[in-house]
Amino acid sequence: MKKRLLAVLLCAVLCFCSAVPFASALSFQAASVFVMDADTGEELYSYNGDVARVPASMTKVLTAYIIFQELEAGNLTMSTPVRISHNAAVKSRDANYPTAVPLTEGATYTVETLLHLIMIPSASASCIAMAEHISGSESAFVTRMNQTARELGLNATYYNCHGAQPNYITARSQAKLTKIFIDTYPDILKITSKSGYSFNGSYYNNTNHMLNTMASYEGMDGFKTGTISSAGYCFTGTAVRNGRRVISVVMKSTSDYQRFADTRQLLDYGFEQIRLRDASRASTSLSFVSQPASIRPYAPASFTVQLGGVTAPYTAKAQWYVNGEAVPNYGNDNFQVTANKSSTLHYTLKEIPGDTATISLVITMPDGTQKRADTTVLVEQRPVSYDGSLNILSAAVYPGKTLTITADVEGENDIASVQLPVRWQLDGRDIPGFSNDAFTITNDAAHSQYTLSVPADAAPGMHTVSFVLGSADSTGSEQLVLSAAIEVVLPETAEEEIIETPDEAEDTAEEDTADVSDAEEAAEAA
Repeated sequence: MKKRLLAVLLCAVLCFCSAVPFASALSFQAASVFVMDADTGEELYSYNGDVARVPASMTKVLTAYIIFQELEAGNLTMSTPVRISHNAAVKSRDANYPTAVPLTEGATYTVETLLHLIMIPSASASCIAMAEHISGSESAFVTRMNQTARELGLNATYYNCHGAQPNYITARSQAKLTKIFIDTYPDILKITSKSGYSFNGSYYNNTNHMLNTMASYEGMDGFKTGTISSAGYCFTGTAVRNGRRVISVVMKSTSDYQRFADTRQLLDYGFEQIRLRDASRASTSLSFVSQPASIRPYAPASFTVQLGGVTAPYTAKAQWYVNGEAVPNYGNDNFQVTANKSSTLHYTLKEIPGDTATISLVITMPDGTQKRADTTVLVEQRPVSYDGSLNILSAAVYPGKTLTITADVEGENDIASVQLPVRWQLDGRDIPGFSNDAFTITNDAAHSQYTLSVPADAAPGMHTVSFVLGSADSTGSEQLVLSAAIEVVLPETAEEEIIETPDEAEDTAEEDTADVSDAEEAAEAA
């Protein structure tokens, strides 16, 4: 217990800053606890909240949830009669299936009655009766339970529908399931809020003693207890105050009394955290503390926003925007807001939107209100541009031959790394397998290669092989097109392959210039 209390104190110091005095008062006996803001799904406190433990009869929450799914689908109504099998009748009198609420074999009870027995006195045999009615057998129903748990994103494994024997779930997932249940089917609270239920001449107290035999808790309206030897004493509880709901989960506490004592202080803590966090959200401010004077296409730029006025940590949704468009990978639905925290956008402009661009960070609170910071930055009207050359200007090749063509790209953009789309084309059509949407140019230089394989049955004729860098309709980069003329010739029409390189073309040009000069000198002498 001393070690657990120390861990709680340490967690409070590390995680809750301004709420330390309140957090330090937590002293629970449970092995796992979890506290959730039911309106936002925000974690308010967790101790071993992600450790899978035995939930005992808290299993019945998922069983009841599936019953409500069937009601919504129209497969059941609250007045649908459910016949009690021999199996369910026997287990309703078996002390190994608490609570023993006797059911009569062959009798029928309404879905509404069985739901009350499941959620108020925690009658396990009533779960079996509903499982058999819905799925034909308990085992088939358990298969559906596990499928539903996966669909809901729960860390849980079920072997039975009632919890009289072990199943496994984390405290976090139990809270999540309860939130989903209440949000989707709020009528469940009309059942879980009752202090007891009369059936067949007997009155059964709700196993949630915070509604009846213990001192009542303000705003308490459910949810479900659980107790077997391997589980200890468990309880998922929920309450509403000032329009705000808190869900707490206690797993493996030490006694019936203690699980409710644990719950009481956890709910108190949850409501206090909501008060502190709501005040912190209201006082939060955002301001840009770092940004460039201007940005240009493909030059990385960074923008930093500082958060101020944060008096208690909380969770919100955060998103960076450029010109009103959300920046991919710069959004977080569970952004952890803490004092003096900053957020930085690393952004590379790809197109020129105009003379300026608007950069924004928006934090959206659970109630939909927003805190935001906006800034405007100049956009330089300088698209990146590159020159380049192919190693071949023209070539005459035979069928069955191969020809390797390389493209060398260079520029003077002074940008360390630029990624542009590139593709090789034959006669104006893209060559399959030779396109790259993120061709990298490092320190204004890059190299690409394509090997042309001339089919053995190729017909003679002229073709154009092109290296295309960038897009013609881009405003952020100028397109570069490098082309080589390739002629397919038959062996009998030429004695050898002829390939003209850029160097040879330059030498030819120089020779042509010399010939012209000689001719001019001869003319002058005449």
